[in-house]
Amino acid sequence: MIDATGVGATLAVAAGATTWDHWLYVTVPFVVYVVTVLGLVLTGEPGQRTDIMSVLCDPISSSLRRLTGYPGWAMAGVLTGLFLLGVGVVGLYWDVAYHIDYGRDDVLFTPSHTMIVLSLGGLIVTAGITVLFATLDGDPSVPRLAGMRVPRSAVALGALGLGGLVAFPLDDLWHRAFGVDVTLWSPTHLMLVGAGSLATVALWLMLREAKRGAQPTLLGRGIEALALGALLTGLSTVQGEFDFGVPQFQVLYYPVLVTVAAGFALVLARVALGPGGAVQALVAFLILRGVIALLVGGALNHTVPRFPLYLAAAAVVEATGRWLDTERRLRFAAVSGALVGTVGLAGELAWVRTLDWFHLSPGLLPKAFILAPLAGLAAAVLGVGLGRAVGGGRPVGAPALAGAGVVLLVALALPLPRDVGEVEAVIRLEPLGDVANVEVELQPPDAAAGASAFGLVSWQGGSRVLSALDQVAPGRYVSSAPVPVTGTWKTMVGLQRGDEVMAAPIYLPADVENGASAVPALAQRQTSFVRNTEVLLREAHDGPAWPAAVAYLSLAATVAAWVALFAWCTAHITWQPGQQRAPTAPGSDSAPCRPRAGAERRGSPAGASWRG
Repeated sequence: MIDATGVGATLAVAAGATTWDHWLYVTVPFVVYVVTVLGLVLTGEPGQRTDIMSVLCDPISSSLRRLTGYPGWAMAGVLTGLFLLGVGVVGLYWDVAYHIDYGRDDVLFTPSHTMIVLSLGGLIVTAGITVLFATLDGDPSVPRLAGMRVPRSAVALGALGLGGLVAFPLDDLWHRAFGVDVTLWSPTHLMLVGAGSLATVALWLMLREAKRGAQPTLLGRGIEALALGALLTGLSTVQGEFDFGVPQFQVLYYPVLVTVAAGFALVLARVALGPGGAVQALVAFLILRGVIALLVGGALNHTVPRFPLYLAAAAVVEATGRWLDTERRLRFAAVSGALVGTVGLAGELAWVRTLDWFHLSPGLLPKAFILAPLAGLAAAVLGVGLGRAVGGGRPVGAPALAGAGVVLLVALALPLPRDVGEVEAVIRLEPLGDVANVEVELQPPDAAAGASAFGLVSWQGGSRVLSALDQVAPGRYVSSAPVPVTGTWKTMVGLQRGDEVMAAPIYLPADVENGASAVPALAQRQTSFVRNTEVLLREAHDGPAWPAAVAYLSLAATVAAWVALFAWCTAHITWQPGQQRAPTAPGSDSAPCRPRAGAERRGSPAGASWRG
């Protein structure tokens, strides 16, 4: 499926069983978290109250304010949330890598699954911690509800955690109805991934909600840059199937998804942090993704998840900010998004080509360079819409934001079809022990001309192996490296052209659990290409329609609720009764925004509530 060189000559299968040291990746981070909390308690200033919660929380709050310049409630929530999301994202990439390398899980609560569950459930706990600290701090700028101080961003964070946890029983229903589909993009998996990914937005909004009255230190400003880098990391998780080199959807999705993530996160970072903001967020992203790659591909010895660099995208966002400034937000977003979808995309494709990661044929490039700029522009407009929480500049109106949302949905829907063309293949093998060289002869001979992706992929034998197919005659191709054809390995030839996403099996072992017969490694086989999911998702099967309807409706309703909460938070964080907006970031090229006329007459910070 991926046009890339084979990886390594050694195809030894490592043991996939969970060992005790794997659980250290779950326990050690929480031990570090507890030790850090105790350190904050010991170094903080005790308060006047003697109840147990105040005795613990007051020193933590004072320590966090002293170190970061932010109110203690905000830092308690943001740092706890970032910690939990870090645990969850490592668990996510570990879990995907395990499925690619070994297939099914033997038990439900694997270390990676446990990390994901603790992360999503912990978002609700984090929201509760934020409310507790804000209530104990008595911060008058935080709205009061039922005798407690409840930050609006904490409500959004709790809703994200709740949506992620609801996805677990829905995921069980999905698998019972349709089998084990090892894909990142099932509706229930998208709810899980989306909850963690979008929680980064809620954490950044928490910082902006606390910005009034805050005097961020260098560490505090670094934490905001880290939060925006985490946001870019979160938006990049949906690229996971491409990062691991086993995509089940059109390759056209890759440039669209990369452009959307860069357009939204980097444009928002430039607005939030001022000059250099996009670069700061990018540095945080590269550190986070580098650590994940080292853990998953190094310490855990799984397939390495590759990732985009976003270097060209950050450069054009910064250049646009200096050229046009960010005062006229819509203009800044439109130009930045278009450049991210062209210049930024060209930089990413050069990076992909350097790694022999996968191949975008010349025939597909016109589609990519039409769809990606539209997607990038729409994402950038939505990014500056969220940037309303920063203050300053001319805010983007609701019609423009609604239009950007429609354009983004269209850009994501266009590459969705996965059709099958009429292509036959004669597959010949030259055995070399446990591996074999492969020759593929296509009928019609020009079936792979202008293909988006064409090559061999092997998985679930302990790692993942890729091999390109080099043309030696019209319609005849040979593998650039041998591929495994024994044991638990699964090997296929993949072909993508336009909206046709196809595969033909070369070797598949029998699957006793779902009754699938073996496809033996024959010296020669003639076969037809089928939809690639028939090979990649052998464990899946047909089922009743109603579980799918429940899953997709739940996904749509949940995402709509999350987006509505973000809009509500942003509007109220920007215009809060009796509050002046925080000044823009140091060195920003946007002027601070004055409060709405008459705001001073509507009440003091102490009267802030959820009304309005």
